[in-house]
Amino acid sequence: MKKARGILCIIMTVVMLFEFSSVYFATSESDKALWDEAWVRNADEIEASVTMFVGSDENDRTIAWYSSSDEGYIELKSANGTEKINANARQTPEGDNRLWVTLNDLEEGAYNYRCISGDFKSENYTFTIEEDENSTVLYVSDIHITENSEENENELRDTSYLWNNVLNNAVKTSIYEGNTIDAIVSGGDQATEGLRNEYMGLSAPGFLKSLPLAVSVGNHDRKSVGYKYYTANPNEADQTFKSYIANDYWFRQGDALFLMLDSCNVSMKEHYKFMKDATEQNEDAVWIIAVIHHDLFGGRKPSRDSENEMLQLLWTPFFDEFGVDLCLYGHSHYYSVSNVIYGRETVEITGQNAQLSNPKGTIYVASGSTSRPGSVVDDDGNTPPVGENIGYTRLEENEIIYNLIEITDDTLVLKSYSDENNEAFNRIEITKTTKQGGHNYKNSAWYLKRIAFLVGRIVNIVNNADMYDRYKEQGFDVTLKEGLIGS
Repeated sequence: MKKARGILCIIMTVVMLFEFSSVYFATSESDKALWDEAWVRNADEIEASVTMFVGSDENDRTIAWYSSSDEGYIELKSANGTEKINANARQTPEGDNRLWVTLNDLEEGAYNYRCISGDFKSENYTFTIEEDENSTVLYVSDIHITENSEENENELRDTSYLWNNVLNNAVKTSIYEGNTIDAIVSGGDQATEGLRNEYMGLSAPGFLKSLPLAVSVGNHDRKSVGYKYYTANPNEADQTFKSYIANDYWFRQGDALFLMLDSCNVSMKEHYKFMKDATEQNEDAVWIIAVIHHDLFGGRKPSRDSENEMLQLLWTPFFDEFGVDLCLYGHSHYYSVSNVIYGRETVEITGQNAQLSNPKGTIYVASGSTSRPGSVVDDDGNTPPVGENIGYTRLEENEIIYNLIEITDDTLVLKSYSDENNEAFNRIEITKTTKQGGHNYKNSAWYLKRIAFLVGRIVNIVNNADMYDRYKEQGFDVTLKEGLIGS
């Protein structure tokens, strides 16, 4: 009954979105002309970049948009009537504002909303809240929406179209399998140059108005400051040493706690404190899923081996200590699934279509890019080498991959799909007989913490000094203190 009701809610959402913004559902090459035409016709709507972000849990949402006015509100309609909810505002470097409204403790049912500020009135959008014990999350990485260039004056529009197609395929697959997508999680590099226009392209698909989005920050996102002003994340950490544009944050999706971690910032003392606080606040969470950007174990790019080894030393002791079940990332643009890893070593083999009961460590999953999949051969014509702790990998030319994660109180299933046929080519099933599962929650050795804290702090200071120079050259009003000590 719950699945049937969920499917009905999704169908209602799709119908409403077709009615109000058919542009967002162009889904094939034959529809590309429709997308291109609507990109021009709906320029004001697209520039506003209305986006629904995750809230603290599945009953919360945050909706954000750009506005020339610093005052605005959301008109929210539900079975209980119509509400007017005033927005918060933050001025952007461009001189306008990013407005946002957080909706808390929403009751089960269908909702319709539009964003209103100054002369702007958005189209009407719909979303649903379901009281379901089980959840499904879409995971993708390295979307790489890209600003126009001399080589392609329509690259922003075209990469946004590719992104829309991935979303469309994932939603249809989920419905076909009898589920509904409850949230979209992205593992960084949403943008290519970190520009505001690129996040505008990210938000263009209508799915981003109705399904809540959670993003981690990638190295390409850091190239400018667009990420900082676009996002509206819940439960952000109050970090002393951080990067200029991002903080760690967490959210709940059913029985899973998602830790959204900025792996571009390696000030590990700050990350450790955040993970400790988040897990203590969510002691009832059965599953802990960490999302970072950098690929720790996948390999495929020998030039990054030393960087990967350093990041393994910094991150894995804390994932071991806090009992992280699944770590999701991207960066390499290659798909891989690690064995069960504890102490940087394989403790249990996974392989394709693995079924694991109470695994005694973490499984690390790298999802390929949704627009720039890694090459099947390197510059020398050889197959890129895979990491030694990898249980399964897949390498197909120009293959776009997305992942659906099904979460219950005792089972977590991650299924990976090729958009060529939208059929699952890999399935990882993890079951737990207790909340602890196979984790021993052993504290990291004191010397490992000290090393991670010291090395991470030094590296982060160097990285942020480099970002300071970059942002100053771009004309942004930043101070060195903002990057080193939280603004």
